[in-house]
Amino acid sequence: MNENVTLIPARRRAGNRISKEENKPKLKVAAYCRVSTDSDEQATSYDAQVEHYTELIQKNPEWEFAGIYADDGISGTNTKKRSEFKRMIACAKEGDFDLIITKEISRFARNTLDSIYYTRDLKKHGVGVIFMNDNINTLDGDAELRLAIMSSIAQEESRKTSERVKWGQKRRMEQG
Repeated sequence: MNENVTLIPARRRAGNRISKEENKPKLKVAAYCRVSTDSDEQATSYDAQVEHYTELIQKNPEWEFAGIYADDGISGTNTKKRSEFKRMIACAKEGDFDLIITKEISRFARNTLDSIYYTRDLKKHGVGVIFMNDNINTLDGDAELRLAIMSSIAQEESRKTSERVKWGQKRRMEQG
């Protein structure tokens, strides 16, 4: 051992051992739910989503429940008519919560540009979005790439569904 080095042993003092869990603030978490039609089947899905996410947030010891934002019977292809979605974005920017959880990308937005725009904007305000079924957390490093791919798929699914509905309507009109 070097003669010029003095070893000073550590002393334990009251209060110098702070548990990470005790000092870690809970994340304020909100959920976003949406169903696109007013059918009875979709109403059950809507109620189930609201109940599921309320329970999920309240049972997580690291999370604090910050509310449910839910649009019922509204299409996801456009955010203009989704009042609860717009209110959620405004509340997020005000710092009302730190994290949004939602079932999947198609519940959040079926438009790739909207998905990217809103998640980037939220991230600038320190708010992440977790897409549960897609396993994407927008605060992860590779999230935007995965989000862009999955959003494109959701957008294409929506376009194809719309085409099929229009085709079916046209055929029914032709048949009287």
